[in-house]
Amino acid sequence: MMNKNVSANEELYHAETTILTSLRHDNVVELREHFQDKKHFLILTTLYQGGELFDRVRRGSFSENSASKLTASVLKAIAYCHENNVVHRDLKPENFVFETDDIESNMRLIDFGCAKKGPENNIIGDIAGSPYYFAPELFSDMNRTGKTWKASDMWSVGVIIFLFVCGYPPFNGESQEKIFRRIRRGKFRFPKDQDGVKLSESVKDLIKKLLVSDPDKRLTAKQALTHPWIASDDAPKEPMSEKVIQNIVGFQKQCKLTKAVGRALKNHMTDDDKANLAEVFAKFDVNKDGRLGPEEVSEMMKFIGRGEGDAEEFLAELDDDNDGGLDIEEFQIGHAMGKLANNEGEVKKAFEKFDTDGDGFVTHLEIEKVCDFLSPAATAQLISDVDANNDGRINFDEWLEAMSNQSVGKQAAAVNDVPDAATAN
Repeated sequence: MMNKNVSANEELYHAETTILTSLRHDNVVELREHFQDKKHFLILTTLYQGGELFDRVRRGSFSENSASKLTASVLKAIAYCHENNVVHRDLKPENFVFETDDIESNMRLIDFGCAKKGPENNIIGDIAGSPYYFAPELFSDMNRTGKTWKASDMWSVGVIIFLFVCGYPPFNGESQEKIFRRIRRGKFRFPKDQDGVKLSESVKDLIKKLLVSDPDKRLTAKQALTHPWIASDDAPKEPMSEKVIQNIVGFQKQCKLTKAVGRALKNHMTDDDKANLAEVFAKFDVNKDGRLGPEEVSEMMKFIGRGEGDAEEFLAELDDDNDGGLDIEEFQIGHAMGKLANNEGEVKKAFEKFDTDGDGFVTHLEIEKVCDFLSPAATAQLISDVDANNDGRINFDEWLEAMSNQSVGKQAAAVNDVPDAATAN
């Protein structure tokens, strides 16, 4: 337990480096160095440049057999972590990356910012994770132990496998509220053959044994590694339906434009806006640690008449570094994103800010100019995700459609309700 005088960021730094220092496995990120100075906490890991887990779907013939082999690497990483009493708590495709671009490249589990280490009977009460991959027990009042969180990790694996073979999440929805409601219910269905998706009985069996609402009945990582779909080479080698591939690619690139725009607009906020938001942030930062934790976010949402579910969605949308809370920068990004939500006028203003030469198109050079935090590769991917007519640039109709299709920003609009309520009080 860290001293109360230690900052939240320092506590997170020590927690993550302690965990990474204890882990040495071919399928887990490699820590190279870590150090801190008066202003920064620095964690240096090996650079992996082979792309994310689902990037492999686009390359060559992809089959259940391919998915099985990749899932085996996923399970080896998790089994190793669990054997060492480390729970990851944010398993999702984005957190599995390949070392190189080679088709046979090894895969690594990264991002241990939410991870916890300790005996199985330790209580871990806070909530962490990403919405599509939340396990149902995260919504209950049960005392979640290290053992419970191991089971929650395995639920997330079940979601990842379902995504692999079906192309969409088992608990889908137009909003996080609907996603959470379906997760709580725990009911899902496999696509039928006539939907253009043909699944083996073996993969269905594995998914059913992972997406079990009772965490005590879920397969462990070690047990899942012995399941026939993983342990044998019998998973079908026939290429998956093109529909599944298209669905996976579409889900993977759910547009990151809104967050990129929100972050860029945050950098152009007026001093008055910054001062106003800082005052509101300080009002709800009760323990003055420079971070709004889940309870503080919940109190803030109650203040403007929102419920507990809204608080969960709000935090999930804006917690960019997945540390379980919001710092002032994430709060400011939320303010900028909130201005874009359901407001075509603000969306147009943002488009005009990016369209620096005023020709009616946003190019990769213009995005790089405004979003200096994005790499050229990330910029190219962002344009590819939004560019419906494949002309290498974004027109306003594509920009507007991308913004209107996002659930990101809907809850973030609550940030803009807070200052008015705070002033009124």
